[in-house]
Amino acid sequence: VEKRNRLKLLMPWLEGRVHEGINEPATHNALAKIYIDSNNNPERFLRENQYYESEVIGKYCEKRDPHLACVSYERGSCDMDLIRVCNENSLFKYAARHLVRRRDPALWEHVLDPEN
Repeated sequence: VEKRNRLKLLMPWLEGRVHEGINEPATHNALAKIYIDSNNNPERFLRENQYYESEVIGKYCEKRDPHLACVSYERGSCDMDLIRVCNENSLFKYAARHLVRRRDPALWEHVLDPEN
């Protein structure tokens, strides 16, 4: 369904499942992809929903919207993926904010390494 760009057809059913209280990551991943593709307030969904898989959705967003990939990776504490996406897309301000929030010396060391 996803490869054919038909995921939107499942949106009412998926939202119904979420309202029933289903916490299955696949359901929330599919909804996240729909909201991202339709630009239906995706950043709010990514920040507030706790059931989607950050790595899966971050990877999905990397080419579509790197900022949303960063939001997803940040929520899931996928630091290395977030730094990689920030470096590839010149999102240095976002990376700096993340580093300040995390306060992790090892992460700072990685970022400040000349090889990075």
